[in-house]
Amino acid sequence: MSVSKQMLLDKVEAAIEARLSGGAVQSYSIGGRNLQYVTLEELRKLRDQLKREIASEAGGGTRTYAKFTNPI
Repeated sequence: MSVSKQMLLDKVEAAIEARLSGGAVQSYSIGGRNLQYVTLEELRKLRDQLKREIASEAGGGTRTYAKFTNPI
């Protein structure tokens, strides 16, 4: 598993938690300058993508099928 992907996933999950708990805003304006952060939906999509990539790197994204034959 990529350590940098896990660290990014941790940050994305923290950002989602902060947004949901009211500790972060999506956008604000100061002195006529506007700043907009990533939307909650985009954060969730990024989180899901990172989880899939991490699982794939760890071998969780592959399946092995065994072929069984009847000896009779």
